[in-house]
Amino acid sequence: MGTVLLTCRRTRAVALFLLLTLPVSAPAGDEAGPALRGSFIFHFENDVLGTDDSDLGYTNGLQLSYQTADNRVWGWLDGWARTHLFTAPDAVLRAHWALGQNLYTPEDLSRTDLIVDDRPYAAWLHGDLGLVCTTDNMVRTLELSLGVVGPAAGGEAMQKWVHQVIDSPDPLGWANQIGNEVAVMLVFEQKWRNLHRLPVLGLAADFSPHGGVALGNVLTYGALGGTVRLGQGLARDFGPPRIQPAPPGSGYLTPDKRFGWYVFAGVDGRLVLQNIFLDGNTFRDSHRVDKNEWVADVVGGFAISALGVRLGVVYVQRTKEYALQDNSTHFGSITISVRL
Repeated sequence: MGTVLLTCRRTRAVALFLLLTLPVSAPAGDEAGPALRGSFIFHFENDVLGTDDSDLGYTNGLQLSYQTADNRVWGWLDGWARTHLFTAPDAVLRAHWALGQNLYTPEDLSRTDLIVDDRPYAAWLHGDLGLVCTTDNMVRTLELSLGVVGPAAGGEAMQKWVHQVIDSPDPLGWANQIGNEVAVMLVFEQKWRNLHRLPVLGLAADFSPHGGVALGNVLTYGALGGTVRLGQGLARDFGPPRIQPAPPGSGYLTPDKRFGWYVFAGVDGRLVLQNIFLDGNTFRDSHRVDKNEWVADVVGGFAISALGVRLGVVYVQRTKEYALQDNSTHFGSITISVRL
């Protein structure tokens, strides 16, 4: 019976994701040319897409992003970025906007009291503005995130609505969430791509190392890792993007009418100095737990693309983030990118 209920909840979660992506426009024809088209990217991450519905740790993430067409950046910002940040002569520069919400909960959602040996309830509502620079073998991103954590982020209402839709238990402990606080984070990351054609079935493979840093009262960390991909059409992107903190990908994809696909696996290791979702509020007392400074994500999944649309599906296994955590965290991620 438990397996049947979990399957039903996953089905409803995927249906909810597809419903939320309906407003995204379909890709236009090629008449305008690839240089005049931007990309919409919709992200949905939830533990119900993992191996069970434990609601442990990072439980839900939603994000809608837009990335401009090639070199369609405000003149003064384009000039400044190419002088100070992205000096490669063949660099393609894009601007990036995003609006997202992340939810974090303890394991037992049925308790109304403060669970002192488990992580706090927390929500993060954020808007992001970034610059993305790409060359044939590199993607570099600088992004500023501004938002709020606490009740003003709307986490309680969102989780109760999602749980009603997917027929999961009602979370009862949101009265114990961390308090309101302005949330600021600056992220810089870079990923390299090394494509290799394989002499069989038209396949290609690559290994993509990456590194990054984040600074702010939300998250402060340094990250290193790498990803291996195998398939066809790998040159169209640098892998599907995910919601922070995560290995870098690319929101855009190079237009190509042909069908492309790849499978991938990777790891991302982080030295975490600040995590407001575990450390609690910065300037006021709130519930907190002793975090682990070293955290790693092991990821695997696939992506398919055609006609300017990409679907990315990722499974994430995250190591324990705090000292009293009983089990590691696992969740699934679905991303749809549409190049207009």
